[in-house]
Amino acid sequence: MPSIIRHIFLSIFCSLLLICGTAPAYPRASLTTDMRLMGAIRTDTLFRQGEQALQRGDTDDALKILTVVCSRDDGKSDRLMFTRAHLRRGSILYGAENYAEAMQAFLKARSIAERNGLSAPLPSIYTSIGNVFSAIDDLDSGIRFYRKAMQAVGSDPESPVMQVVYNNLFYAYYLKQMPDSALKYHDLYGSLRQSDIRSRYDLLLNSALLDNLRGHREAALGKFRRAAVFARDTMHEADCAAAAISHIAEIHEKGGRLDSALFYLRGNEDMARRCGYNNLLVESLRSMARVYEAKGEDIEALRCKSAYLSLADSLFSRETINLIQNSQALYEQSADAYTITSLSYTNTQQRYWIITLVAVALLIAILSVSLWRQKRKLLAAWQVLYDRNAALLREEERRRADERRRAEIQPRPEAQSPAEESPLTVAADDTEASPSARRLLIDADRRSLLLGRIAEVMENPDFYCDADCSIDRLAAACESNARYVSEVINDEYGINFRAFLNRYRVKEAMRRLEDIDTYGHLTLKAIAESIGYRSQATFISVFTKETGLKPGIYQRLARERHR
Repeated sequence: MPSIIRHIFLSIFCSLLLICGTAPAYPRASLTTDMRLMGAIRTDTLFRQGEQALQRGDTDDALKILTVVCSRDDGKSDRLMFTRAHLRRGSILYGAENYAEAMQAFLKARSIAERNGLSAPLPSIYTSIGNVFSAIDDLDSGIRFYRKAMQAVGSDPESPVMQVVYNNLFYAYYLKQMPDSALKYHDLYGSLRQSDIRSRYDLLLNSALLDNLRGHREAALGKFRRAAVFARDTMHEADCAAAAISHIAEIHEKGGRLDSALFYLRGNEDMARRCGYNNLLVESLRSMARVYEAKGEDIEALRCKSAYLSLADSLFSRETINLIQNSQALYEQSADAYTITSLSYTNTQQRYWIITLVAVALLIAILSVSLWRQKRKLLAAWQVLYDRNAALLREEERRRADERRRAEIQPRPEAQSPAEESPLTVAADDTEASPSARRLLIDADRRSLLLGRIAEVMENPDFYCDADCSIDRLAAACESNARYVSEVINDEYGINFRAFLNRYRVKEAMRRLEDIDTYGHLTLKAIAESIGYRSQATFISVFTKETGLKPGIYQRLARERHR
């Protein structure tokens, strides 16, 4: 699913939360962002000025004012006001894609509200936290907080927050490819009977998304077209029109109508460049590269791919810079607030602050260079680990191929199954063996036979990639029992069955991560499930322990090698 559409949905919903919780308008104040003047203004008055700035659309002014308000939180004063101040500030940061600081602000608001029994702002706070999780593709956590918002609303289904929550839950389940759950919240959203333009667009677009999810592409195509026209001519919202157009292009692409897909994608590209929608531009260029590649136009595909990769990198860097700038702005605001109470500072003290600021800037520059160098070293270390693991994997595959060829030339003679003789009988026959040998359940010949059978069974990825694979199933496949199999694995490999199974699965994961043509479209979660792990976190932990690299890094290095 295109990330721009998710971004549009969540940004609009976050804006709706601001509108739902904003205080009535006040006359525009004469004092706005002059830091020295703000120091003399009462906190509650300053908070009202921040909400005024939000209603005017002056998010920069609002952020500066609300940052000062939040910095005055002493843990004792008006708790409801400070809860709302942190929530408003987090919403502005979220709109600027500064998700890390936005989450900190939302969590601060949540802490104040929950510890002081303030139930009114909780639905908006939980919804905002859910939006942050959804923005980073943690849909399960997002859904959990949207449901907490529903619980916090309680017996008031007509609350304005419910419109946002239902729509967010619909889209989260749509992204998770769960049509029944998506339909449930689509119907709940429709039951609110909202008559505003925004709701009419949402219902039309969501209906098209449901049709697309069910495979009714032609029906979805017609609704997406109507949604795009409605957004353009009635709402005059270019980003909403772009969301529908992206889906139109996607349907044409899946239907093999590549020229039509390019037509719509080029339109989105032009609009994104005109309006400065960088996220839309990245998504449009990425889709165009994919379509050009399908058409066999490699030069155009490479041009689009290079453009969107470059722009994506710049967006990431811009987010990092925004985080630094916001931290620096807070520092400057704190410094300015301090100077308000110290207007009698001498010129020497002023020069001291200038020198301090220069020193801080220099320190930041030095740290930036140091971080850059450390990143270079880290990338080099990752590459060494990747090459070493890839070489070991290739060596093992060659060894296994050689063993198979030798087995074909010299077939293994028929022998009695280790399961045919009890451990007690085996121990009785080995009375002349050493003390350490007498502790073993089976003798050397049977051990060798069973070891060969284990190796044969484990040649089949379908066996060990089954999520229900266990030592009992392995023993049954080897026509033996779990105790014998466990002993052979422990003695021959020096590890238990779980570590033995993980080793095979990790190697299969490495093969799939390197096979970009076949598995390159899969997410890490899908790769994990395909090799038998129900938990992505478990897969990441096991893979990292075995290879020294996280699977995401391994996949990135494999893609770079593939190019």
